[in-house]
Amino acid sequence: MIKKITIIGSGNIATKLSLALKQSKLNIPQIISRNPKTGLLLSKQTESVFTNNFNNILPTDLIIICINDDHICSVIKSLPDIAMVHTSGSTDMNVFIDKKNYGVIYPIQSFNTNLDIDFQKIPICIESNNKIFGEKLINLGNQISKKVFYLNSEKRKHIHLSAVIAANFSNFCYLIAKKYLDKQNLDFDLLKPLIIETAKKAVIQNPFLSQTGPAKRGDQKIINQHLEMLNDKNYKKIYKLLSENILMEYGK
Repeated sequence: MIKKITIIGSGNIATKLSLALKQSKLNIPQIISRNPKTGLLLSKQTESVFTNNFNNILPTDLIIICINDDHICSVIKSLPDIAMVHTSGSTDMNVFIDKKNYGVIYPIQSFNTNLDIDFQKIPICIESNNKIFGEKLINLGNQISKKVFYLNSEKRKHIHLSAVIAANFSNFCYLIAKKYLDKQNLDFDLLKPLIIETAKKAVIQNPFLSQTGPAKRGDQKIINQHLEMLNDKNYKKIYKLLSENILMEYGK
């Protein structure tokens, strides 16, 4: 059974995951981070010891690596052969190939240290290199979330790609809308009820049924008008590309 968990990292996901583990009465003996400012802060929040030395690891049952994908491999090489997982959606589990017990705990959510989030509602994808360790990870996942799934690396990558499209790309569209309204001296708050309602409908029913707008209707006159109104050539390309794809999807 996993009782002591060491966290590597002190960014958004490290912070939210650590606090969720702490809230579930799990022991976090140590925070390891190259950033002393955020690392010390997280160690205080979790009542744990902080270090930036990867060779100074306290006794632990599990190491959770919560860092950028680019640095995962180099960090793994510097760690002793203790059971460990990473939290990446796109990094293969085989980065741990020389270790004995390893796996993945991937929460399907974007995190911000300044915003509260209910971890119990977050789907968590689990993967492991052996059945016994996998059962331990599933048990751990069930302590912090009501939605735990066992998925291999290939399926997890498909979920991560879909998450980027659904969350990151849609948020960038919000940014485009905000920047456009700012130039027109109009308040982005006017769109917030629409954004919330659109997200609600996408969750309640099939997104195919939720689509509205000029491209869905095949209203080329409005589409051309909007393209004329957009001065930014890159945003114009995005509007045109999305409109063309919506037109094709709905056979207009």
